Amino acid sequence: MKVFVDTNVFIDILLDRNPFSNDAQMVYKLCENGLIEGYIAPITVNNIYYICRKAKALESIKAYLADISTHFRIATMDNESVKKANRLRITDYEDALQYAMAMQETCQYLITRNTKDFKHMETIKVVTPEAFLALFK
Repeated sequence: MKVFVDTNVFIDILLDRNPFSNDAQMVYKLCENGLIEGYIAPITVNNIYYICRKAKALESIKAYLADISTHFRIATMDNESVKKANRLRITDYEDALQYAMAMQETCQYLITRNTKDFKHMETIKVVTPEAFLALFK
């Protein structure tokens, strides 16, 4: 099973944002153990660093990003994904790009805490980490 994981899931883990970090960590472990195939957007790497740089030491962020790159595939963002994103009814353009990349990678789920931005999307199921774990059992 292929899943696309939004940046906020990784930040919940790194910053240990409760009550979200436990479910986020469980999704991460599923990818780490090869039970599901996880994808991320190329910009997720930048965003994790940018958002967490004031709360965490650079070396710990780099180690985390290295670990992510071991267990998750970076989705392709190309001309086609931009064209697809432009056709989607998603107002947050970053979310539109992520959804388009998830479609290109044939992901079955997009896992995010920000499900409201994807309310009109039907091709891929958009779920929270908590909801995904309930489905995965």
